[in-house]
Amino acid sequence: MIEANATRARLIIEELVHCGVTQYVIAPGFRSAPLALAAASHPSTDVMVHYDERGSAFFALGYGRAMHKPCVWITTSGTAAANGFPAVIEAAMDDVPLICLTADRPSELRDTGSNQTIDQVHLFGRYPVWFADLPAPIDGLDESFVRTTMSYAVHQSECGPVHLNCMFREPLLEMSDQQNSIPAMEWAQSKEPYTSYTSVTSESYHLHDDLCQKITGAQRGLIIAGRLQTQKEGRAIGQLADHLRWPLLADICAPISDTNSSIHFFDLILRNPSFIESYRPDIILHFGGRLVSKNLLKYIADSAVEIYMMISSSSKRIDPSHIVTHRIHSTTDSFCNAAMSSIRSDASNSSWLHTWQHADEIIHRVLPAKLGDDLSEPSVAWMLSDLLETVDWVVCASSMPIRDLQAFFRRTTSVQVFANRGASGIDGTLSTTAGISKVISGRGVVLLGDLAMLHDLNSLPLLKQANVTIIVLNNNGGGIFHMLPIALPDQSFEKVFGTPHDLDFQKIAGQFQILYSKVESCDQFRQIFHQASATRGPHIIEVETDRQQNAQLHHTLFNSVINSVESIL
Repeated sequence: MIEANATRARLIIEELVHCGVTQYVIAPGFRSAPLALAAASHPSTDVMVHYDERGSAFFALGYGRAMHKPCVWITTSGTAAANGFPAVIEAAMDDVPLICLTADRPSELRDTGSNQTIDQVHLFGRYPVWFADLPAPIDGLDESFVRTTMSYAVHQSECGPVHLNCMFREPLLEMSDQQNSIPAMEWAQSKEPYTSYTSVTSESYHLHDDLCQKITGAQRGLIIAGRLQTQKEGRAIGQLADHLRWPLLADICAPISDTNSSIHFFDLILRNPSFIESYRPDIILHFGGRLVSKNLLKYIADSAVEIYMMISSSSKRIDPSHIVTHRIHSTTDSFCNAAMSSIRSDASNSSWLHTWQHADEIIHRVLPAKLGDDLSEPSVAWMLSDLLETVDWVVCASSMPIRDLQAFFRRTTSVQVFANRGASGIDGTLSTTAGISKVISGRGVVLLGDLAMLHDLNSLPLLKQANVTIIVLNNNGGGIFHMLPIALPDQSFEKVFGTPHDLDFQKIAGQFQILYSKVESCDQFRQIFHQASATRGPHIIEVETDRQQNAQLHHTLFNSVINSVESIL
């Protein structure tokens, strides 16, 4: 049985490697030992080991998000496997490649009260794009079954998470290295996957006459870019926006540098009810994934736009307001190139773009004066606009930090901003960062709040070798709830929503042997940020803020913006 377990595990890993999957993260456990040893001993694998199952799963998510190919997460049976659920949900919501290998007891131990045996069949519900329950191996080789299953799993993972539940009987292994006694198999000599999958794309894509007419006839066209996979997509969208002379509203997770049509502060512009009422689009082209800005989402929903084109190579439905009129299955590059070659560049209403640009310029002048020299959460987002020239990638937590970055950040570089906005949870931010740092070289920045930091402290060791600046906005609790219209007495609010922790991040940094700095002014923030960017390894920068003062500052800034935009209407 030991030989059967080891052979099965080797076969699984070998076929995954044949399919190009070489990155593995292991959360140690006994039932998964055959898989872990097979992965660790393979000459072509890169294996990371992390003691926390949830953090290791988010590491795999981060790798898949940045690399656009799956990392394999290996974990043992029972509640260990259940700890991967948040990462699986996030991967499913945002089409991130991920392969989960969960070890399990054999079928004869199910529903018997056997220790550490839970129901792992469809453990992650409907979130995986594909699930397979692999029976425990028996003596003898089941090559074609395992190899075709692995090939199909890799193919399916292009669209999201895949869950393979792998049963193993005891004895799993002995103290001696039983794998060394396994004879070389013919399949181990092969370098090709058992089954190959091919996607056919058309390079000679043409825009239908009907679509051309609709775009050409628009007087108030708008281009919206949600989360994008690559900077190449961002460049194509920027070129199309400039060609059409339509305002381009790019989500913070869309790597689009400053173009002639870019509207940086649309999230703030759309807080003005008069602007929304007076400037409604007649056509929207939406590229990419979901959007961070609730104000943009509301503007879209209330616009009663006649033509809403969703352009995506994914089959996933992104239409929360139920207003998409044209679903176009195409790569971004193909559509943009076809549109620019088919549509004149002088057909649009230039005053429409100029109005958006004027509002954007006014906010650009107003914000610095209103922010002043005081260090605050909005001022950090504002300062990062000028500090990211030396940064290669950014990870942003999904609560207030991503919202502040969307509102107050003026994009002057196409640096990729990552965020787990599929399900928008704050857990796993540090481990996701570690996975991304495995793929993208250079200096990274992670911007997160104190609660997001505390949720993932176990993953700080994963960042010990990463060149990353960790900016912690510490308002001692859940600051986002102060932004919401919650009517509770101060004492009850603080207990239920504030959740103060009073923890010392300097001591936390010391415990994990990571450089630490606490800043108390904007000038000091810039200085320490530059110092951190010039050194190797991780560096924690703590910015301490007050939740109530932060909420008041946001309201003051929003009111100032509303009044400034009102002046041009």
